Amino acid sequence: MDKSDLAVLLKGRESLYSFLSRICEREVDEQLLRDLISRRDMFLRYKFIIEPNADEIIEGFIDLYNYLARLKEENIDKAILELAVDYANLFLGVGYAHGKGIAHPSESVYIKGYLYSNLSEKVFEEYLEEGLVKSPDFKEPEDHIALELHFMAHLCRKAIVSLESGRSQDLLKYLKKQKAFMLEHLLRWAPKLAEDIIENANTLFYRAIGKILKEFLRMEEKSIDEFIELAKKQ
Repeated sequence: MDKSDLAVLLKGRESLYSFLSRICEREVDEQLLRDLISRRDMFLRYKFIIEPNADEIIEGFIDLYNYLARLKEENIDKAILELAVDYANLFLGVGYAHGKGIAHPSESVYIKGYLYSNLSEKVFEEYLEEGLVKSPDFKEPEDHIALELHFMAHLCRKAIVSLESGRSQDLLKYLKKQKAFMLEHLLRWAPKLAEDIIENANTLFYRAIGKILKEFLRMEEKSIDEFIELAKKQ
């Protein structure tokens, strides 16, 4: 695999982390929904993933495509409302308050059982090392799923810039940072969150997101060492 092939793989990872981060950050608005509808064919490309046990992530992308393909212009407003209700149930604790749903999509809640544990402080420190501070408009804690996914996208972008600039040591550094963050944070709780999204979602859209998130993280855990070995050869 040459430099250009590795760059394509890294950009694909960055795009998917960024996409999942945005979906988890806030409700789907009209602009995003229309953008996804216009570009829905891109999700069909994932049918050709060559990876053992990739059935569920492929199914997730196909479900997402089918959801978007079935939407008609006259149903856009209704879909936005349905997605907003589902988002509130999944990510804002509304469903949980009524006995069904997810307590809070943050590492602290999934690992410790309560918000703002020392885990939130740890990820905050890791963000600061990279010069990242969350927007004051985002009121959720630093270990919220959207922010942890955003951080991985950031590390992917840093790796891409390092690769394209010929800085092999920096490339290796950022890939190792990705591995460490996955093992110490994301992989400890986000797969369970993904399963909860699949189980509790009322729309095909969010069930698809749950499947994609769950299997993408599984694939990441398996492949990150391969990326690190490839980086050593650059």
